[in-house]
Amino acid sequence: MNVILLEPVRHLGEAGEIVKVRPGYARNYLVPRGFALLASKANKAELDARLEQRARQLAERKSDAERLRDLLGEASVSIKVKAGEGRIYGSVGNSQIAQAIEEAFNIQIDRRKLDLSSPIKEVGDYTIIYKPHPEVHIPFKVRVEPEA
Repeated sequence: MNVILLEPVRHLGEAGEIVKVRPGYARNYLVPRGFALLASKANKAELDARLEQRARQLAERKSDAERLRDLLGEASVSIKVKAGEGRIYGSVGNSQIAQAIEEAFNIQIDRRKLDLSSPIKEVGDYTIIYKPHPEVHIPFKVRVEPEA
């Protein structure tokens, strides 16, 4: 049975490809979960329309991310934490950094798109990368300071 993939499926193919699969796999897994459509002329036309719409959405998201990058430039934020002898009590994570950026610049950002490999556990200056789009990266300088 031939199906048109709507989403990338591991070990099967990428979105937009026409692949041959067993009828039960298509009927019981791929089609009900929205990963594929049965291969027909009408479904192929629908797929082309979906891919065109998806390309427009991705281009719009990229332009929004570029405008955000131009707006923020080399932004910096300061976070005050309880600390003793250079080490802080607890840690500073993505949610605290996102909240500080939102308060400083009055914009909503997705904390999951902040590139922080591990939580910050010491006082100092750090550079954090915000990735609103795979091709657009926005660097933020984060200063972690002890409370007075």
